[in-house]
Amino acid sequence: MIKLLATDLDGTIHTRNNGFNKRDIDTLKTIGKNGMLRVIATGRTFQSALSVLPDDFPIDYLVFSSGAGIYDWHKKEMLHTCNLGFENSKHVIGILNENKVEYTVHHPIPDNHIFFHSVAPDPHPDFERYIEFNKVHAIPEEQELAQLDYSQTLAFVDNMTVFDKIKAQLKGVKTIRATSPIDGNSIWMECFNTKVSKAMGIKWLCDLLNINSNDVVAIGNDYNDLDMLNYFPEAYVVANAPKELRQQYKHLNDVTSAPLADWYKRHH
Repeated sequence: MIKLLATDLDGTIHTRNNGFNKRDIDTLKTIGKNGMLRVIATGRTFQSALSVLPDDFPIDYLVFSSGAGIYDWHKKEMLHTCNLGFENSKHVIGILNENKVEYTVHHPIPDNHIFFHSVAPDPHPDFERYIEFNKVHAIPEEQELAQLDYSQTLAFVDNMTVFDKIKAQLKGVKTIRATSPIDGNSIWMECFNTKVSKAMGIKWLCDLLNINSNDVVAIGNDYNDLDMLNYFPEAYVVANAPKELRQQYKHLNDVTSAPLADWYKRHH
């Protein structure tokens, strides 16, 4: 019996242009009334998630920054954080600089919407878009990285060959591939503490709430959802997910066509 529903946010139940489908919101309300716990598991930072989730959004927990932070939605209380740390961030940045890849390095949670960033003469176009989109929180990096307990790094890579090359050079960090939500195509490389993933964030909640992994349904749309899609036996992707993922997992309606309502209709 499903006791907890965990869904990704962007590209799964939310779009930048159209927001949320009312049928999905209604579904979240219905399953909540029926006693099922509702979790958003997103790659967004805490503040970025709050910018699109209204205060009365019908969920119980927010797993943000791909599991680096867990927040009790009702109590408005931070339950768990796991930062990358200064030394690990310095290691990652050194490798990224060697490979001439642009990056951001984010302040400790809950302020990880604020970040330092590299400066390059010919930057990746999506890096430029990211800086422009988040310019109010962007700080050009100084010669010497400030000694903070950084939450994560984000790098903008040209292709999977470069991604795999850099990943092989990185030690002692968790590397996650994501598709840029800005252009829907560019490859992002996110580095976190080795204990961080969406799967581990949801599992942390399951342990807290005494819920078995077999009683969880996970719904996603992109490569940064793979950890949770692989960890929980009951896993789905939406119809707008990459073909590679649709071939591996059961799929639901696309993000604009109420995938949560589609899941609920099939199982109730």
